[in-house]
Amino acid sequence: MVEPTTVLTEKKLPRLKPRGGLKVMSAAIRALFLRELQTRFGQYRLGYLWVFLEPLFNIGIMVLLFGTVMKRTLPGIDYEIFLINGIIPFFMFRTGISQALSAAQSNQGLFSYRPVRPIDALLARSILELLLSFVTYVFFSAVILWFGYHMSFHAIPELLLYWVSLFIFMIGCSLVFMVVGDFSKEISKFLSVFFTVLYFLSGVLYSLHIIPVQYQQYLLWNPLIHIIELMRNAVSPSYPLVTGISLAYFWVWSIMVLFIGLLLYKRFERRMVKSK
Repeated sequence: MVEPTTVLTEKKLPRLKPRGGLKVMSAAIRALFLRELQTRFGQYRLGYLWVFLEPLFNIGIMVLLFGTVMKRTLPGIDYEIFLINGIIPFFMFRTGISQALSAAQSNQGLFSYRPVRPIDALLARSILELLLSFVTYVFFSAVILWFGYHMSFHAIPELLLYWVSLFIFMIGCSLVFMVVGDFSKEISKFLSVFFTVLYFLSGVLYSLHIIPVQYQQYLLWNPLIHIIELMRNAVSPSYPLVTGISLAYFWVWSIMVLFIGLLLYKRFERRMVKSK
């Protein structure tokens, strides 16, 4: 008896379309973002709670030390709201750049995969820092409102624009410091001193209104003062801006630094990819 032969029908496998460069980059950034999300605060027992505790300690100490005096001298804004719109954005900028120094070195083993580049690691860390800082900002703003303080919601689109502008400026500075940090590991020691000085020169703890007019022009060379003051004015329209505060000036700095950062990255990308 002859057994009937079974005919195997082969199914054609679907043809995979090649992904474009942006899709490959976005997939790499998403994977690195999830990796950073899991490991970012692994060395701290409090984990992500530290994101809220650090600004809470700084804001609390400043309110205890200078709250009474500042409430008499600050024009048109509560000191707590003033600090929230100075300390949290500055901490995002500082931490984002500090994280960029080790972005290439911490992900060195992943660069053996062609789709993963150092700029992907930097963007993943920067996006995570933006999300953490903005969530912290929203949380503290909600607490302030719950305690009865007044914040304006009429300029929310402008406020979001200021946050995005600061993020772009942070990306440009991060690119520069990532490349420089690849040449010299000692830059991290200089950076801590640099940010301590910048903390006091950026109007984080004080208003420009208490500075004599003849000295304000020197502080206005610092682009961070412009964006921080604009954030304060967005949530408290009664807080007046001193003459010279300009979003256009901040954007000139952002575009210039971003351009320099991209040039440096393009020039030294292969050096950062190579294992040392």
